Amino acid sequence: MDRRGQKRVIAGELERARHQTDDLLAPLTDEQLVRQVSPLMSPLVWDLAHIGHFEELWLLREVGRQEPLRAEHDDVYDAFAHVRSERGELPILPPGPARAYVADIRRRVLGLLEEVELDGEPLLDDGFVFGIVLQHELQHVETMTQTLQIGGLPGPAPGSPPEVAASGDVLVPAGTFAFGATGDEPWAYDNERPQHEVSLPAFRIDRGLVTNAEYETFVRAGGYRDRSLWSGAGDAWREDEGAEAPLFWERDGDRWLRRRFDVVEPLSPREPVQHVSWFEADAYARWAGKRLPTEPEWERAVRSLGADLEHARGAVWQWTATDFGGYPGFAAFPYAEYSEVFFGDEYRVLRGGAWITDPVVARISFRNWDYPQRRQIFSGIRCAADA
Repeated sequence: MDRRGQKRVIAGELERARHQTDDLLAPLTDEQLVRQVSPLMSPLVWDLAHIGHFEELWLLREVGRQEPLRAEHDDVYDAFAHVRSERGELPILPPGPARAYVADIRRRVLGLLEEVELDGEPLLDDGFVFGIVLQHELQHVETMTQTLQIGGLPGPAPGSPPEVAASGDVLVPAGTFAFGATGDEPWAYDNERPQHEVSLPAFRIDRGLVTNAEYETFVRAGGYRDRSLWSGAGDAWREDEGAEAPLFWERDGDRWLRRRFDVVEPLSPREPVQHVSWFEADAYARWAGKRLPTEPEWERAVRSLGADLEHARGAVWQWTATDFGGYPGFAAFPYAEYSEVFFGDEYRVLRGGAWITDPVVARISFRNWDYPQRRQIFSGIRCAADA
């Protein structure tokens, strides 16, 4: 593709992401946009203006060498300067001015895109920095969707993952494979690189995700009370005292309901279970006589099995047994705060993307990560076992 065509693609993708943001927030009142529904999440209007500020920082200021539009935004919308629980008290833009700000930034960015050369330095090669900004907005669409779910606010349609049809497991033979982002993924993040060879012994992996019905069997069998299944977890496995089911499940007599955004409804038995922590996923796998796959096992299975692995991407994030860290030869780019500051044993890796995750983000090599006790993410379970 020539550079003109590449610029058209980038402009179209930026606008597609903006439509997702606008469509997600359109049904909400100003009061809902400014409310902080949980200390785990920012007010939605903070996310909105932060999207614009990130775009301004990396495109208008870093690439275009332009002066800040409003210097005070550098503190207010810095995700590292203020934890989410503090952001509702900051002097954030109200909804109307926030919309005007992000629209103004986008107009300027599209003008800059026409002028800039998409090569000559790593930040611009193949439009990398534009890809970073695009993915950042799409990732915040997912974060804001989590906020809608926590707050019981109207969510996007269909608002749930596809049903599970597959059953049984499949053998992945021992072998060596290329692990990490391939050369045809120009917008891959630094933590997906460099691609390197990994050798694995044979293992088995489930063709389908764990369903609500299967997880309900675990709940009814006393899985939450059997402490032998929660080895090493202590009390860290739950953020909600007295948890006895996935987040957003509610008892109704002898059955379970679930709240999906602003609707309470019966469990859909064939949907994959979601909103489970790593500890819950690990306990379920132990109860089922299995385990969680390692991150390399997950990627090898997806790359080698193809359609034999149902809903590998685009249903629910799938917890792995792997701590988040850099690959051999890792180099932070374009800034250390995207990945490197999170490396260590505090975070577990998730793979595959959820139903709300855009395909641009949900590539095979994409690595998500979170604290193992977190459940607001659209996370589920795929089990594995030794061969």
